[in-house]
Amino acid sequence: MLKSKARGRVAGRAAAAGVVSAGVLLGLTALGAQADVKTVSYTCTPSATGATPVNHDFTVSLTANTAATGTQYTATLSIAAVAQSPFPAPVAIESGASIQLQPSVAATVLPATATAGVSTPSPTNSVTANVAAQGSMPPLPVATLTVTPSTGATSVALTAKNFTINMLAPAATGTVTTTPTLLYTCAIAASGTNTTPASATIAVTASSSATPTPSPSATPSATPTPRGTRTVYETVTANTATDKATTRQEQVPHTPAGGAATGGGGDAGPDARLFVLTGTALMLAAAGGGLVLRTRRRPARQ
Repeated sequence: MLKSKARGRVAGRAAAAGVVSAGVLLGLTALGAQADVKTVSYTCTPSATGATPVNHDFTVSLTANTAATGTQYTATLSIAAVAQSPFPAPVAIESGASIQLQPSVAATVLPATATAGVSTPSPTNSVTANVAAQGSMPPLPVATLTVTPSTGATSVALTAKNFTINMLAPAATGTVTTTPTLLYTCAIAASGTNTTPASATIAVTASSSATPTPSPSATPSATPTPRGTRTVYETVTANTATDKATTRQEQVPHTPAGGAATGGGGDAGPDARLFVLTGTALMLAAAGGGLVLRTRRRPARQ
């Protein structure tokens, strides 16, 4: 009974751990790619002197992908005028011209010591039909931003701010000029219900492409220089008569003491064979005694 209860508790804890792990994974997935779509009111001022600013609502969509430290990632910004009321063109726009969007996106990085470089390109859309002044503005292009968090960054919050609308008009030759003409400068309305900008906060993970530190190379040991060898030659003259007399006088009539180191033989002590025979006899005696004791301890068979 106790074992069944213990197994039930273990199973319950395992299930709870699985639910928590799944929640964490889902949370990390949500942080990995975030999107914010909302309606924001902007006050757009035409470039013409004395022109009346236009208050208009735009649908702003900001989507950010997974970020890694020191690695570039992209974010997408889409700004579209709502269809409930027309967004007028301040001037006439010819077919073949291009509408250019210059967005402003702010990046807030945690911790405050980290940074994030945000690149905001200026995309363009081609105009396929003539648009009269005060007619509906052509669609705005979608901007793709590039964000690069610095080392130590844990999160980056992107916020879509103001934007500028330009026009690249076709020249007399039919090609689009590279000098933009300012149409609108749009800023978030100072008052109203839709004054909160679109934003997306993403978690920054540590980059896995760390450069390994090279190991120091071993210093080869110096090869010792061989020393020179000096050869000395010495000439010795032999005296035959004197050498024979000295040899006869230095001979001794008995074997010197000192054992094998001096050439001693029979007078140096007991022969080693005596020790070998004694050890063999002791081994045989011990073996015989062991057999006798084993025979006495063996029980008699019935």
